[in-house]
Amino acid sequence: MKKTVVIALVSMAFGSNAANIDDVRISGFGSVGIGKSDNAIGYAGYTDEKLDWEQETLAGLQFDFQINERAKFVTQIVANSRYGYEPKIEMAYASYDFESFTVRAGKLRLPLFFYSDYIDLGYAYPMIRPSQELYEKIVLKGYTGADLLIPIELEDSSILLQPVVGLGTIDEDDSIVGEVKLDKLFGISANWNVDDFTFRGSYFVAESNPSCDFQNSQDPNCQLGSILDSQDGQFISLGAQYDNGDILVNVEAADVQLEGQFYDYQSVSGLVGYRVNKFTPYISVSWVETTDNEERVNMITTTIKEVMNNERLSYSVGSRWDFTKNMSLKADVTYVDYRDTSGGFQSNVETAANPYIATGNYLENSSIVYSARLDFVF
Repeated sequence: MKKTVVIALVSMAFGSNAANIDDVRISGFGSVGIGKSDNAIGYAGYTDEKLDWEQETLAGLQFDFQINERAKFVTQIVANSRYGYEPKIEMAYASYDFESFTVRAGKLRLPLFFYSDYIDLGYAYPMIRPSQELYEKIVLKGYTGADLLIPIELEDSSILLQPVVGLGTIDEDDSIVGEVKLDKLFGISANWNVDDFTFRGSYFVAESNPSCDFQNSQDPNCQLGSILDSQDGQFISLGAQYDNGDILVNVEAADVQLEGQFYDYQSVSGLVGYRVNKFTPYISVSWVETTDNEERVNMITTTIKEVMNNERLSYSVGSRWDFTKNMSLKADVTYVDYRDTSGGFQSNVETAANPYIATGNYLENSSIVYSARLDFVF
């Protein structure tokens, strides 16, 4: 029924020959999350105010239109509770298969990490959420441009190369300085599959250009955008994963550098899981630390400096339960040590009468977050 309705709408819009029910694949996914922290800092979006349902609840639909034997068009729409359930187009691209590679162009996911291609698809990964220290530090999920998918078959292994070029946009909802354009974005990602092992690496560069008029605005957050204006950035990640069907081990690390006073950082995350029938208990450890604190010694807005100069270490214990077809339930407890810093949260910086002047003290040394999540696909 749902396919018939979609095909009818497409046909009315583009003509009777625009789509055939056999040429369209419709799939969907969703998550319903709940959680609470032991304090108000806001790690993973959770506080101690109430049981929160609006941090990890979302729904998405994906439409794959087969244009011909070699070409297709893919679009994915996601309604996320973090953004008031406003539907957003997360992917919309056309692809064409040549004999030895595939070309894609449009709005695409940026291949930074193992789970970047399906970051909203909670059912696809074993943990309740990918590492906050690694994944949530990168608020850019996608870009508009083009890439190549180049598979290389070796004797006992295979490699997938993915060169990328385009333009990235950090939405206003994800940035305290407003919308930021990442111009001159290009790089490459590579996956090497050997038996039960997967090794991957990524390298990207871009130039940041905030849209905020920081020269005329009196908003301190907007003025902060000046340190991002026309600054070159570099991203490098390395990862390795072992998965034999029973044991899962995943290790990822990233190094991010940006010219000027905006912070550079290094982060690493490791997870070990073991599948027992329908259960996959896991433990994980993640760490992140800024690496250029000396560049902000003379920064006047000390609250911002305290937020930028940060370190934190998290430990998680959880389990995934695949209790029925296409559905999983996850539960997780995460302890976060802010390592005598703000941990990167403005809510953890103690201020004087002027909210932009820090006292040098922090409100909390750690947080504990309890959360559960139902993931499903259809």
